[in-house]
Amino acid sequence: MISYLHARCSLDSQISSKEVADEYCKAAIALKESSYPAVRKFYASRRAVQQVYSAYGTNADQGTIHEVGGGLMDLVMETINDKTMPPAEVYDVCDEGLAAYKGNKDLYERLYRDIEKKLFENWPNESVTWLLKGEGYVELAWKTRGTGYANTVTEEGWKLYRERLAVAEEALNRAWDLNPKDINIPLEFLTLELGQGQGRDRMELWFQRAMAIDPKCYDACYKKLFYLEPKWYGSAEEMLAFGRECVESKDWAGHVPLILLDAHLALRRYLDKSVQDDYWKQPGVWPDIKAAFDRFLELNPEAIGWRHNYTLYAYHCEQWDALNELIPKLGPINYEFFGGKDEFDKMVRLAKEYSSKSKTAEQK
Repeated sequence: MISYLHARCSLDSQISSKEVADEYCKAAIALKESSYPAVRKFYASRRAVQQVYSAYGTNADQGTIHEVGGGLMDLVMETINDKTMPPAEVYDVCDEGLAAYKGNKDLYERLYRDIEKKLFENWPNESVTWLLKGEGYVELAWKTRGTGYANTVTEEGWKLYRERLAVAEEALNRAWDLNPKDINIPLEFLTLELGQGQGRDRMELWFQRAMAIDPKCYDACYKKLFYLEPKWYGSAEEMLAFGRECVESKDWAGHVPLILLDAHLALRRYLDKSVQDDYWKQPGVWPDIKAAFDRFLELNPEAIGWRHNYTLYAYHCEQWDALNELIPKLGPINYEFFGGKDEFDKMVRLAKEYSSKSKTAEQK
């Protein structure tokens, strides 16, 4: 347990991600053989697997993944066998456990069915039980539908998809009746509405409920932005209008202003890859990017690391004067973020060259 806490809280930020992953794995394997409660073993295994994938990506060794993450299902079930667990902790364990298997339809459904049975045995009247049921059935509905175009879904697939979303709707309504202060419920309703498509008014209702609970809720704003994409129920104009609303709002805070940046990132993905880089040079794009970062940094002056992002987008947009103003404000520079020190130095050089040329041209 000490080794795990050391990995979680005390590792030097200067060591490599692979070294961090190795420390997590050692702690998780040792905890598996200990007499600590299942919930501690669960979190250690889950975090270790996440760190391995974070460090190695698709090259992660599957033997290591199995060694530290094998038996995760059993740990979830052993954990929620304890009726004395606080409902909020029950939710966290189940939510994380299910998230670990989202990539495998059969294993996800198997774990969800086991969880549902145990939840209704131990906590039948808790809002988190109904919330997890709603989330589970939304996920199962999408797994039934698949990720292809609508014309690739069978008639039987559509039928089961709608049935599962209807079960999710009933469960989420029950959860909301029990606890209208849990922001996870309106967030899941936004996902449900994406699938059911009952209309903009319904989406707005649950979006406003989420923001009333937490005016800093970036997730709610991102879900609304996704809903407004042209491939769903909106348009580019509606996405940008909402993004600007996120910047101008006096009520919303946190990372919400960056939704305007997300809107441009999403619209850029609709373009052919050969012209995506040119997107940032379009008139009107830089004023939005600048407004988003300026408002974000005004609300979050301690978020110094985000100046790296601001600087990089100024470079993408070829805003040389702005770039020259931003570079000295970076603080400690993470060269890797810019693609290495050589790339960073190139960016600095180009900013000075183009800014100088521009001033010379103005003088003439």
